[in-house]
Amino acid sequence: MATENMDTPFQLREGLHKREIIRLKPADVPVIDFGRIYCTNKADQRELGDELRAACTGPGYFYLYNHQFPQSVIDRAYAAMQRFFAQPLDEKMKNHYLESPNHRGYVPLNGIQADHSLKGSDISEAIEMADDLPEDDPDYLRGLRFYGPNNWPAYPPDFRWALGTYYDCQIELGRSIYRAFELALDLEPGYFTEKYTKPLSRTRVCYYPPGDEDFNIAHIGLGAHTDYECFTTVWQNGVPGLQMLTQGGDWLELPAIPGTFAVNLGDLLQQWTNDTFVSTAHRVINTTPEERFSLVQFFGVDYDVLVEGLPGCVSADNPWKYKAIKAGEHSEQMVARTYGYDGGA
Repeated sequence: MATENMDTPFQLREGLHKREIIRLKPADVPVIDFGRIYCTNKADQRELGDELRAACTGPGYFYLYNHQFPQSVIDRAYAAMQRFFAQPLDEKMKNHYLESPNHRGYVPLNGIQADHSLKGSDISEAIEMADDLPEDDPDYLRGLRFYGPNNWPAYPPDFRWALGTYYDCQIELGRSIYRAFELALDLEPGYFTEKYTKPLSRTRVCYYPPGDEDFNIAHIGLGAHTDYECFTTVWQNGVPGLQMLTQGGDWLELPAIPGTFAVNLGDLLQQWTNDTFVSTAHRVINTTPEERFSLVQFFGVDYDVLVEGLPGCVSADNPWKYKAIKAGEHSEQMVARTYGYDGGA
């Protein structure tokens, strides 16, 4: 599968702008019992690693259940984000992300264009946030865009607490998912987690207004794209809309399964694995008359980690297909493209 960093441009992918949608049922998607990562039974952990590898070399997405993520944390975050997005636009614009030096804050309707091949804009709202670091943080002081303080809204008053707690719990879940990837790739324990000490990981708090089946492909909830980091978890409020592009060029709408996180892979993990794992193109279209909310967590690694071919994924018969790059530089370049920053960083 081509990514935005390969010779074949992402926008030339067959089926990228198809309007036809195949709606999947829960039985049609890989659902993985993640509780086995927390046990000490090596056979159960090996089975988890095998299932994860099958999903990552196949469709490139899967669901996690029995993940031990606190439902109370999700409930509080969901309630707070509903109250924020219900405010008048002028109130939300007080926290516009362009007012933040490190890409944090509110993104309004038509604020970005995820699909660079279309002359359109995305019909969704969001808040971008990450690790809430102080202004004297050394990485923030050296000008690294994705480190530093968050641009918190004043209303609702519990937003900072509710979404900050969600972020912290996702970071811990991500550590466990990286451990599972170590199993899936037959890596030494700690290969990923030792590079996950101050990760470039972001939360995107998303709102999609009601829609219908008659949509303009240039103006959908979130245009077709691949994610930049290693992997992404998605919590959905029960309203479907997340769609994955198959190798054959068909769009599959994933169901919103209660008690799970949908997970898709990103460009960095595809590069790290030398295309063993697949970064799946996806988009969001709300074709229902209901409001759709989601919490999207992007998982990277530390800024200065050099992404090169993993052991077992590069050989004389399967040479390295990419150029080595620092994880943070890759993320800066790709976010700059999507949000229209000058200078590419």
